[in-house]
Amino acid sequence: MTSHRIYPKRPARNFSGISHIRMNTKAKKDVSEIDTFITNNIKKENGDATDAYGQIEFNGNITNTAEYVKVSHNTNVKIIYQLITKHWKLRTPNLIISVTGGAKDFDLKKRLRDVFRKSLIKAAEKTGAWIITGGTRTGVMKHVGKAVKQYASIKDDEKRVVTIGVAPWGVIHERKKLLNHQGPSQKIPKIYNAEEGSEGNATLLDQNHSHFILVDNGMEDNTEYGSEIRFRTVLEGYIGGLQTSDKVNVMIVCVIVQGGPGSLKTVLGSIQNETPVVIVEGSGGWADVLAKASSMNEEEINRVTLSQMIIDAEAKVIEEQLDTWMEAVKVCISKKNLMTVFSLDSTGLSKDLDIAILEALLKTNTSDADKNSNQQTQKLLNLALAWDRADIAQSLILTDNTHISGKAIAKLFFKALQDKKHEFCKVFLNIGVDLKEYFTVKDLHSLYKSASKDSVFYKKLCEKDFSLQRVGKLLKEYLGKSYINVYKKRKSDSRKYCAVSPAENSNGELDDDTTLEGWSYRCKLEDPYREIFQWAILCDCREIALHIFKYMHGSTQAAIVASCILKKLASEMLCNQETKRQMEEDAGKYETLATGIFSKCYMEMENRNQSFILLIARQPKWGGYTCLRMAIKAKDMKFVSSSGVQSFLDKVWRSEIADNCSLRIIAAVLFPPLIFTIKFDEKEDEIGDDSSAVENASYQNNMDEQAAQGGGEDEESNVGINNSKPDLGKKKEYSNLKKINIFYKTPMVTFWMNVISFLVYLGLFAYVILSSFQLSGVFVSGAEYVLLSWTCTLLFEEVREFINQEPKNLRRKILVHMRELWNVMDLSSLIMLYIGFGIRYYINYLDVTLTLYAIAFMLQCMRLVHIFAVHQILGPKIIMVKKMLKDLFFFLFILIVFLLAYGIASQALLYPGETSFSKILVGIIYRPYWHIYGELFLDEINYDPDVDAFTCSDTNASLPRCPRSTPVVPIMSALYLLLANVLLLNLLIAMFSYTFQKIHNQDNEIWMFQRYHLITDYYFRPKLVPPLIIFSHIYLLLTFICRNCQTSNEPDPEDQFRRKLKMDLKDEHWKELRRWEHWHAHEFFQKKHQDDEKEVDRQLTKLNDRMEEESLSARTKLDAIIQKFNQLEKRVDSIKSPPKNPTKVTMEPKTKHEISEVPKLSPSPQKQCGESHVHVKARCATYPDSKLTKVVVPADKVSWKVTWKDYDPPSYTHSTVAKNPEWADEDLEKYDVKSRPKLPYNLFDQKNKVLRRSYTGTYEVIDGIPRNPKGRTGIQGRGSLGRYGPNHAADPVVTRWKRNKAGDVVKTNDKPVLEFVAVLRADTGEWAIPGGMVAPGEAVSRTLLREFGEEALNMDGVDMDEQENIKLLFDGGGLELFRGYCDDHRNTDNSWMETVACNFHDEVGDAFNHVNFSPREGETRAVTWVEVSHKLKLFASHCEYLRKTADMHNAYF
Repeated sequence: MTSHRIYPKRPARNFSGISHIRMNTKAKKDVSEIDTFITNNIKKENGDATDAYGQIEFNGNITNTAEYVKVSHNTNVKIIYQLITKHWKLRTPNLIISVTGGAKDFDLKKRLRDVFRKSLIKAAEKTGAWIITGGTRTGVMKHVGKAVKQYASIKDDEKRVVTIGVAPWGVIHERKKLLNHQGPSQKIPKIYNAEEGSEGNATLLDQNHSHFILVDNGMEDNTEYGSEIRFRTVLEGYIGGLQTSDKVNVMIVCVIVQGGPGSLKTVLGSIQNETPVVIVEGSGGWADVLAKASSMNEEEINRVTLSQMIIDAEAKVIEEQLDTWMEAVKVCISKKNLMTVFSLDSTGLSKDLDIAILEALLKTNTSDADKNSNQQTQKLLNLALAWDRADIAQSLILTDNTHISGKAIAKLFFKALQDKKHEFCKVFLNIGVDLKEYFTVKDLHSLYKSASKDSVFYKKLCEKDFSLQRVGKLLKEYLGKSYINVYKKRKSDSRKYCAVSPAENSNGELDDDTTLEGWSYRCKLEDPYREIFQWAILCDCREIALHIFKYMHGSTQAAIVASCILKKLASEMLCNQETKRQMEEDAGKYETLATGIFSKCYMEMENRNQSFILLIARQPKWGGYTCLRMAIKAKDMKFVSSSGVQSFLDKVWRSEIADNCSLRIIAAVLFPPLIFTIKFDEKEDEIGDDSSAVENASYQNNMDEQAAQGGGEDEESNVGINNSKPDLGKKKEYSNLKKINIFYKTPMVTFWMNVISFLVYLGLFAYVILSSFQLSGVFVSGAEYVLLSWTCTLLFEEVREFINQEPKNLRRKILVHMRELWNVMDLSSLIMLYIGFGIRYYINYLDVTLTLYAIAFMLQCMRLVHIFAVHQILGPKIIMVKKMLKDLFFFLFILIVFLLAYGIASQALLYPGETSFSKILVGIIYRPYWHIYGELFLDEINYDPDVDAFTCSDTNASLPRCPRSTPVVPIMSALYLLLANVLLLNLLIAMFSYTFQKIHNQDNEIWMFQRYHLITDYYFRPKLVPPLIIFSHIYLLLTFICRNCQTSNEPDPEDQFRRKLKMDLKDEHWKELRRWEHWHAHEFFQKKHQDDEKEVDRQLTKLNDRMEEESLSARTKLDAIIQKFNQLEKRVDSIKSPPKNPTKVTMEPKTKHEISEVPKLSPSPQKQCGESHVHVKARCATYPDSKLTKVVVPADKVSWKVTWKDYDPPSYTHSTVAKNPEWADEDLEKYDVKSRPKLPYNLFDQKNKVLRRSYTGTYEVIDGIPRNPKGRTGIQGRGSLGRYGPNHAADPVVTRWKRNKAGDVVKTNDKPVLEFVAVLRADTGEWAIPGGMVAPGEAVSRTLLREFGEEALNMDGVDMDEQENIKLLFDGGGLELFRGYCDDHRNTDNSWMETVACNFHDEVGDAFNHVNFSPREGETRAVTWVEVSHKLKLFASHCEYLRKTADMHNAYF
């Protein structure tokens, strides 16, 4: 692109001093070349050399420069193109955007103006296009100039948008200032004031254009536009016939904004030249006319329709030109494929102008697919790639008829990778890009070097000399020291994996042209998918990594490696917390993917052992790591805790022992003959003839490895996979000797043997320090010698573990070993024990020895805690303790600040001038520390010389010094205790609670992850236990010496751990295993995609249902409003219109009986569950099981506190109650007030054994009759209730989980669904909870079981065990849901229902499997399980009980 200079604003210059301007040699040479070229080639109309060229400096609000030249209208455009490219230094463009339209000023709508400006510059910047306009500061040119000013990048000249103005010389205002009057033009810019006004038809140049070509037709006074159109058209056509550096034709698109008849002429010329046109609809003028015409047929275009369209577009109709215009419009719309209409209201792809331009180019060029299909498709894809529109590329370019070479696709794919355009990567992967053939080491090198400068990878590797070997070293840093660098050049006979394949020349020989890190540029990659995936992970191209991941083999290992790398990268992101969070989320996603794929492999029962091979097979492409080892390295707890990995670990732990009873194993350890009572795995071999060859290969490979090692303990090296190959159908028959061998080689048995041995060791240790050790002399007992010998074997075992650790470097071995707390404790206890024994023979140090022994014993006892890690419940608790110790460590830092602050201040005030260091130390640490635990030393800090509470003396050295009496220290002590005891200790408790909750939420995963370390620890531990383990150590030492003395060329063997849980597979077996894994990975992604689609459908269905509910609710409300409005209209009409026969009407008052029988309000409709139930059903219009109409009580008059003088409700007592049965009270209303018997209201009625207390509190009693505490009901008496006051009932809510046919719990809105036992009441026809009244003297708990049995159960045919299960369900005590007033239809002003509702939940759901529900005759019609939901309509307040039940179980309601 051109090189423009930005000059600072300067004052007017004196050009007489121009000779003093100094120019460097290069600038002089450039100026001379341009002058010579223009003078010799560009002429005026009269044949003389042009007299106007050089640079314009616009001296207005913005100071910048532009190149310009004055040319004749018949100048050869080839010369102009040479000037532009060679001397103005512009590159050949990929695209020319020719903007034409109105030459006069016009306004665009704000939204259209903003979109036009932004999209136009976006298109130019993305594609490196030239924008060609009329160049003046009017009309559409002015809008283009403002677009450049507002949106173009002006950071430096090279990124400036190229905007070329082709304007007629005669219309330029102050054009004489552009003439060269003083020799060479390039020495100084011409100052042009772009802000001053123009005169007549003259117009200003637009200061935002970068280049100007001013066309002169030779007429001195020609001030009309149009003379430049032909020249501009020829120039654009010439450039459009050229090719770019990529051998692709330059494309042209014409953009029409507003415009007049001249714009129609321009569009017609473009259409005839097969140039696509984009019409900006809504800009007015002829652009709107053409936009509307493009949607019409040629037959529809006539003078009338065209005139109307011109008028609608607010353009001028010229009758004489109408026929010409009509023919031009018909020609234009005859080639609609060349016309694209851009509209802001479009529903198509073209939401922005830049996309409309792309669409126009695609529509035009896709029709030429057969002419040069490969090149043409590549050109179109480059365009779509520049615009980053993968959707357009997939729908319009890459169709079934598309022809494009594999090399071209690979090239485009590589470009998409470099530009980080992941959607295009996905498109190219879907159509099948051949990376193996076309992706080279040079491409990979370029990818890494294109990393973002802000990324961790760039800062680590790319700021200095980059190399692929440094990438390998970085991976070694992230993945561990055992990682084998795959980017090292290997010898041809090397067995180690190399990621780069050697290149071959045309003769098929290896190419020795080593130009890049020892490789030829043509070298290909062994696994390009792996390389690109690794690059994407390291360079934080997360979307590309996910797309590549779906196509690569070895996806389980790749996902685990990605998880490990991302966690390491996240740990280094100290400042950018958002990126760190994103990386941690991505690491979790890859861990989930690895878990899902491996679980899918494991679920295939026929080849389950192959999943175990996949777990422990060495992966050369990933540095020799296995999946399991890398998962442990990455701390992928979710993967390690998956069922497949745990099944493998269980095989390792139990080996061939099928007995799950730990007590039987311990007994066999203590008494070996019991070994023969243990069950061994003697089932039929699961490996049949169709077993994968991979399995056989791995078996044979392991056997070869064992032979190389010399047998020995490696007999069981093929862990988790059957080492023997018996015939199908035969059982494994173990001899007694074989059983003993298997038993003692099993890690589980090794564990228990070590536990028992350690307990015996601790017992011996305790005996030594309690009884054997004597302080009276240096005598050493035999038990102490045995203890020390035993401890020596423990020390040797620590040394063995230290040597076998992964790092080979001694320093790193120490760091890794000391990182484990248990190792630190073991080492500390051993050191203390040996130090104590070392000074044991000095009688003066016996106390020290005993102290060291005691501390060592404490540390050894703490080792017992590690044994609990094998337990599923206690194991996570140990982790919690370790985490809490870290919390405590950080807490101590805060505490020390407060402790020292108070300690030093109080010591200074109490004991000023103290010189004894020990006393100062006691004062500043000892006393404040014990303050925390309640030892306040009040006698000391509140010292009073007149009180003898604190014994001290300032003169007697044997007594402590007397503190100074000061009132400040007690105040300081109070503040210190407030902060330390209240604030800091509660902070510590909160920290512990947070740690507990965090670990508790994933305790199962943590336990399974820790279980791996325990299993591998005891798997590789020698089978003999201390102190006999010394023989194993001697054997290992001798083996090591013999192996190092051999002269064979065997590679250095890895430690036992690495060998026994690793497999080396041959290439053909690897391919088979990878194909098998890739097939399962493909199934996993298909299933995941289906689940995602179902989830989207479910969400859409949920949204649709919600919208329907909202719509129904809105319609209901609207209907109600309309109905009320109609009623209001009728009332207004009745008031306005007088009666036809007006007569005097006298209203006679109605009797009380009439008032009571005529309801004043219609009963309110029954509400759904979840709505408020406050004394509503008790105010229903008609009393149940009667025809009595109650007084309708409005809501505002329910309360007794509200005065209602006219309230006189009818009295009603059911005939059954009036007969005075044993469950009913005597009728008190037949007595007058004075002689009325008094019942013990608000107490327990001892006589009738009835509780007359209310759960709501004390209720009022008026004239010996109680009053409903909730207020008026519209009826007096007892109704159908037996007791005055509260009538107590019990409602058992029996629930279970709703399950589908598969036995899984049904969920709604991600919450489990409950079912409850419901009865259909005979009196109200409503579903209800089975329940009933509490009988006199009966406990509520008994009522719950009785009423449930009477109303719902039929126990005929149910065996005693089932009946006992139901009884246990109720005897276990339900969860109380409610205790209080029940809103019941039967309530009256004097009698009301109160209940206790309890939930009895059958978690398993089998308590009622064999029980037939049977309704109570006469009271209930049906009994069944009903789903708990807010849509239910239930009797009384039962809806509320169900809502509380659902909340209690976190279930759907």
